[in-house]
Amino acid sequence: LNFTSSIIFFLILLINILILSFRNSIAQTLNIFDYPNSRKIHDSPTPLLGGVCLFVTIIATLVLIFFESLISTNKFIIYLLFFLIFFIIGLWDDAKTLTPKIKTLIILVTIITLLIFENDFIIKKLIFKSTDKEISLGVFSHLFTIFCIFALYNALNFIDGYNGCATSIVIFWTFILLIKNPNLLYLFIIISMIIIFLYNLSGKIFLGNSGTSLLSIFFSLSIINDYNTIKTLFSDEILFILLFPGIDMIRVTFERVKNGKKIYYADKTHFHHYLIK
Repeated sequence: LNFTSSIIFFLILLINILILSFRNSIAQTLNIFDYPNSRKIHDSPTPLLGGVCLFVTIIATLVLIFFESLISTNKFIIYLLFFLIFFIIGLWDDAKTLTPKIKTLIILVTIITLLIFENDFIIKKLIFKSTDKEISLGVFSHLFTIFCIFALYNALNFIDGYNGCATSIVIFWTFILLIKNPNLLYLFIIISMIIIFLYNLSGKIFLGNSGTSLLSIFFSLSIINDYNTIKTLFSDEILFILLFPGIDMIRVTFERVKNGKKIYYADKTHFHHYLIK
C-alpha cells in the first residue's frame, strides 16, 4: 500500500457504502430487484446490487494496477473487456431476464474470442503438487480452458440462492489466492466481499446475476493467470478449492437429465435448498 492506493481504497470503500446505503433507490432506477415467488425464500423485493459494488471495486483496482505498471496494456484491456461483458450480461439478465440460450451464446462467444489475445489465460498443461508428472494439453488447451471457465460460470450461479452461501465461499477463494499471490486486487476484493457478505447475510442485498457472472470470470482469469505466471498454484489444489460447487453443479445437472428436465430448469435440488431444510 502507498498513498495513491490508500486513497483509491478509501474511495472504493466510500462508493460501496453509498451504494449499499441507497440500495433501494439505485435498484429502483436500474430495475434490478429480486421479487419473491414460490421457488424463492425471501419475503420482500431485494436489491441485486452486490455485483455493482464488486464491479466498482474490481475495475477501480484494475485501473490502479495498470497505472502502477503492474500489468501489461494487452492484459489490462483483455481483463477489462471480460469484466465489462460478463457484468453487463449479468446486469441485463437481472433487469430483463435473458433466456439461458442467449446468455450461453454470448458468454461462449466472449470466452472463445478474447482468449485468443492473451496466452496467460490459457491452460497449456496440468502440473500437480502431489506428483512430479505433467500433462500437456497440446491442441486441447483452448477447448479445456473454455470448458473450465464456462463450468465455473455455471457452478457459481448454481450455489447462489441462500443468504451468505455464495458470498462466503467467494471470500474463502479470495483468501486462498491472496495467500498464494499477495496483491492489492485480492485484498480489496476481500474487504469489499466482507461488507457485501454482512448485507447479504441479513437479506438486505443479493449478488444478482451481475455479481455471480462477474465473480466467475474474475476467479477463472485470476486462477489461470496465477497458475501460469506466479506458479504457486497447482492443478490438484485448484480442483480441491473449486470442488464443492463443482460437485453440486454436476449432481444437479445429472439429476435433471435423468428426470428428463432441461439443464437450466429451475428447481429446489441445489445444496442450499437442502441446507435450508
